[in-house]
Amino acid sequence: MRLILKMAFRNIFRQRRRSLLTGLMMAGGFLLFSVFIGIADGSYGNIINVFIRDHTGHLQIHRQGYLDRPSLYKTIANPQGILTEIQALPHVRSLTPRVFGPALAFVGKKTTGVQVIGVDPVHEPETTNLVHKIAQGRFFTSPAAPEVVIGSGLADVLGLKLGDELSLVGQGADGSIANDNFKVSGILSKDSGAFDRMNCYMTLATAQNFLALDNRVHEIAVLLDDQELARATAAAIAQKLGDPSLDVEPWQVVEREFYHAMQVDLEGNYVTQMVILLIVAIGVLNTVLMSILERTREFGVLRAIGTRPVAVFRLIVYETVLLSLMAIAAGALLSLGLNYYFSLHGIAMPTPIEWGGMRWDKILSEVSWKTLWLPGLVTFLSALLVSVPPGIRAARIAPVQALRSH
Repeated sequence: MRLILKMAFRNIFRQRRRSLLTGLMMAGGFLLFSVFIGIADGSYGNIINVFIRDHTGHLQIHRQGYLDRPSLYKTIANPQGILTEIQALPHVRSLTPRVFGPALAFVGKKTTGVQVIGVDPVHEPETTNLVHKIAQGRFFTSPAAPEVVIGSGLADVLGLKLGDELSLVGQGADGSIANDNFKVSGILSKDSGAFDRMNCYMTLATAQNFLALDNRVHEIAVLLDDQELARATAAAIAQKLGDPSLDVEPWQVVEREFYHAMQVDLEGNYVTQMVILLIVAIGVLNTVLMSILERTREFGVLRAIGTRPVAVFRLIVYETVLLSLMAIAAGALLSLGLNYYFSLHGIAMPTPIEWGGMRWDKILSEVSWKTLWLPGLVTFLSALLVSVPPGIRAARIAPVQALRSH
């Protein structure tokens, strides 16, 4: 085997031009594959980050069944104890409690339905981008301020401006009629997303008092260091709390429609990656086959002096595999530098996009082990696979016919 390896290594440099072309094709395929993965992961990472920071968080805690059928009465009774336990867990960056309730909003003779959302004025800005969505006015300055921050759609429907008074009527959790007047302290941007258009935000304490919820909440949103930790952390929190009446769900479950749509799009990207792989594999196969045809007499001599067919087969496979390893090393260096450059400077978008309080003006790449090991593995296996047919062809060469060929 050592002799065959030496011969394979020598043959690579004996036919330098052909080896260079084949290696460049492999390295080019590795580079395309790696950059494609880096840009795809970077783009999805940015989208997920914006989506998570919009309002979802990496995971959420609710009363059992709340996500499927939200109700004013499905509340978490001891939120402060839960918050204390979760905050001590690793990878938890921030967390915030919320309450929700439907209500009717009145201004003069105009009325419309709204979603009342109570947020913690201290922890909500640490967990989501709600503060950055405010286009006019300000966020809450006091935990019990009788103020509201409204969506742009609600402001348009009711003709509201900063400082105007808004009347809300709803149902309290104790069966009473919830009604009160609030001052508009902020209006969200029109680009903040459809989720916020008809929302009416107030401080958590104000909302709990308005909806007669005492200190109960409907939701606890948790922000982690990395979105990849969402499922594992959700399972760890559920185990730590040990309360079967609570659902601890990662963002993939909370926003399942968005997650499924993203997975479908990822499958489309896999098809594109496979096309790149196929083009590279066909090019390598064609080059190796031409090499076999040009070296027919050489293989005939090897067979004539007693070289076994399996040794000839190994020689072809080893040559292709060694060349692929060199190409992978070169492609890895190039792709690492290119992905790093795109992760810093990105690819400028013709038209910037603003959504969820954030602005996208470039497509960023991501530098990760996936951009190296996956293209490397695919390139190696492809080279190994395409070397088999030429190797079998070379091993089957009849010495007499091969020596007569020109």
